[in-house]
Amino acid sequence: MLKKTLIVIAAIFILAIVSLSIIPIFFKKEIDAKIKSSINKSVNAQVNFDDFDLSILSSFPNLGIKINNLVIIGVDSFKKDTLANFKVLQLNVNLLSVIKGETYKINSISLATPKIYARVLKSGLSNWNIMKADSATKVTDTAQKNFKIALQKYQIDNGTIVYDDASLGFFIKLDKLNHSGKGDFTKDLFTLNTQSSIEKLTVKYAGIPYLNQVKLTADLPIDIDMKNMKFTFAENKIQLNELILSAVGYLARPNNRDMVMDLKFDAKQSELKNFLSLIPAIYSSNFKDLDATGNFAMNGMVKGTYNEQTLPAFNVNLSIENGKIKYPSLPSAINNIQVKSNISNPDGIIDHTVVSVPAFHLEFGKVPVDGRLLLKTPKTDPFVDMALKGKLDLKQLTAIFPMKDMILSGILDADVQASGHKSSIDKGNYGAFKASGMVLVNDFNYAGKNVPMPVSVPNAKMTFSPQNISLSNLIAKVGKSDFAVNGTVNNYLSYFFKKNQALQGVFNLSANLIDVNELIGPKAVVTATKEKPSTKLSVFEVPGNIDFTFAAKANRILYDTYDITNAKGTLLAKDKTITFKNMAMNMLEGTVNMNGFYATTDPKKPKVDVDFAIEKMSIQKAFNAFNTVKLLAPVAKYAKGVFSTRLKFNSDLDERMMPIYSSINADGLADIIQATIDGFEPLNKLASALNSDQFKKLELNNLITKFKINNGRLNVAPFDIKKDGIVMNVQGSNSLDQSMDYNLALNIPRAMLGGKANETANALIAKLNSKAGTNVSIGETIKVNAVLGGTMLKPTIGLKYGVGDTKTTAKDVVNNVIAEKKVELQAKAQAKIDTVKAKATEKVKEAIADKINGFFKKKTN
Repeated sequence: MLKKTLIVIAAIFILAIVSLSIIPIFFKKEIDAKIKSSINKSVNAQVNFDDFDLSILSSFPNLGIKINNLVIIGVDSFKKDTLANFKVLQLNVNLLSVIKGETYKINSISLATPKIYARVLKSGLSNWNIMKADSATKVTDTAQKNFKIALQKYQIDNGTIVYDDASLGFFIKLDKLNHSGKGDFTKDLFTLNTQSSIEKLTVKYAGIPYLNQVKLTADLPIDIDMKNMKFTFAENKIQLNELILSAVGYLARPNNRDMVMDLKFDAKQSELKNFLSLIPAIYSSNFKDLDATGNFAMNGMVKGTYNEQTLPAFNVNLSIENGKIKYPSLPSAINNIQVKSNISNPDGIIDHTVVSVPAFHLEFGKVPVDGRLLLKTPKTDPFVDMALKGKLDLKQLTAIFPMKDMILSGILDADVQASGHKSSIDKGNYGAFKASGMVLVNDFNYAGKNVPMPVSVPNAKMTFSPQNISLSNLIAKVGKSDFAVNGTVNNYLSYFFKKNQALQGVFNLSANLIDVNELIGPKAVVTATKEKPSTKLSVFEVPGNIDFTFAAKANRILYDTYDITNAKGTLLAKDKTITFKNMAMNMLEGTVNMNGFYATTDPKKPKVDVDFAIEKMSIQKAFNAFNTVKLLAPVAKYAKGVFSTRLKFNSDLDERMMPIYSSINADGLADIIQATIDGFEPLNKLASALNSDQFKKLELNNLITKFKINNGRLNVAPFDIKKDGIVMNVQGSNSLDQSMDYNLALNIPRAMLGGKANETANALIAKLNSKAGTNVSIGETIKVNAVLGGTMLKPTIGLKYGVGDTKTTAKDVVNNVIAEKKVELQAKAQAKIDTVKAKATEKVKEAIADKINGFFKKKTN
């Protein structure tokens, strides 16, 4: 009997387990349809999820609905925004409501690794407003019909939430959020107990970070009135890093537009060290060893209505009394810290906000620093009243706040004050805005492991007035480069108070050495093959918010492979462009004058457009220094000498600040003052074709020619080369791929034929004259046309002598001419004989020139 009973119990248990396992199978299709129906009818967004699972054993007595990789993407203005991305969305639904086919009651919600990005544009449009406007009532009815919130618990694990409100300039980010809440949402009045932890909390307003990656933990019970949508905070504990706060009061949502609040908060532990934990640089660097004493107090209130038009009133007080900060391992401390500050707004109107720091005082060691700050009417016409006076020993500062792998030293001596309305600056009424004082810098040094190059400033002085800042005696060294600068910044107040204002300045700059490679390129690296440092330059982006004019001179400039000396001229930096005016320098054993610009309007595609005047530069050094010369004028490799040129050049630049050759456009006038070309293969080929070694080596003097570069091709206008009685006219082009197409027209002395060749030629001419009845004599020079093709390394050459076909013999040509003339002589009167002879003479000349082809194909004696 016992055995039968156990079997029955076991069977019932197995049946129950099997039933619980197969129930989800029966309801999966129906639930899937309801989920997709609710989503599609509810939102105007792109909603996708991989799949969903149903389970009952792990969530009993509820039915577990697990949606995997749920993604919600906005539309229209937010089509590139992912509003939400949930790795897993777990809903636990009342099983009985599913079995009965009633409205599904959701008892708990769990989000695993959710990423939520809530965004508001300046216009006030929000990306979470995705409900379909034309069917809002139907959507609500459908959603209520399908699902009902009966929450007892919700949970967020490892979430990231961002709220970015451009209309208010407010930004908050919760990184690695873990949050849970328990309460009975089926009741109108209940208490929700929440626990939260945020690894990194960032809060910004108007671009100012009030909390920056602060760690937060909170145990926060909330009394909830669902009918009135009112949330009341009882006694609680909120910890920001080491600072413990408490906030009591309420938030209410009487309608969809307004949020009404009345909150008070204060710091529970009034110790300075707890407040300092909110400063990232201090908190992240041996905070536990920090010796910080003194009284710290912070309290405040927020009361009123928040909506698109208004803010609540608020008042925040912060004070430090008798503060001291010191690391035990370091010799110096900040002593006697005294601060009182208040930020208040009595009615929620932004323009009524007042920031007041009547006075602050501290001492770096024994050196005092004092100041004050008052800011009013920030929206309509900002008023500022500030002052700062004191000396700051930077080396002592690093002794107070340790900086790993960094050297910082120097004395900053400041005494500045300013007071007035922004409107005075807008109107140019600088006399109504009081600004004066000076800042002195002495023996400033900045270096370290993570500093690209050491910076030192032995001296600098800035003097302030409402009109400008005068900079004098600035001597600086950055890496190997050194600078001496003086000048004025003319509109610094407008720059700070107005939007889209470029900072204007006029400066005189001089330097002994400017190493551009070091300043704008990465550190040199040693290659395995060359064992030499090689520097790869990167694009230097000209700032767009400056309008500076420099009268500059430098004894030496190192740029790429160029060693430049005695540089001087005017530089204008404006609109992301540097303009060169009357720049002059010595380089490559010559002088260069230039006017033009370098533009980074599009930083990915910088441009250069410059007019050059180059005087007496070494051809060999120019070839070795300029890649453009190597590619478009490779003959320079075989030339030694000096040249001058006038050149208009423009090109796009690549990411290494090198010209993009296909974009080069240039034209100019080249003057080869003196040069010798030897070993150039096209000349060797020409010498071989003409059977004369004289063309293997050319000496050029005062040769002038025009040229153009476009579409990656160098085009040369006709020019003459004279050598040993030979005149050679050259014109044509060559390309980046080294292909060439040049036409050469030569006048060659007959003496180059050699003695035997000349005797043979004279005998042939006499015979031809006798037969034709002409009196033709060979000239002292012979015309030869040559076509150079192929490439610079593998040239081809074709020769034409005079005007005939080089394959037709002189005898054939003359016989044809004589036969024609005999017919004409028989048909015409004797009076026309002279005319016929003259024409025959021309034909004979052509035939003679054609026949000479054979002599050039033979070796001369």
